[in-house]
Amino acid sequence: MLKISKLILLLLFLISCDNIQNPNVKKSSSGICHEIGSQYYKQTKKFESFSSLQDCLNSGGRLPR
Repeated sequence: MLKISKLILLLLFLISCDNIQNPNVKKSSSGICHEIGSQYYKQTKKFESFSSLQDCLNSGGRLPR
């Protein structure tokens, strides 16, 4: 029973880590807000995470040109 509990905890941890790695919006170090599916979203490595585009823009970010 203890092994099953540890396995469940490990799976929950891994699922939560995946959500951290894939935010809805990334603000790059240059201040550009990239949504999931946009041209440079996957290429953006140094970023601040946001749950929405509006939150990113409100933090001082801008849309890509």
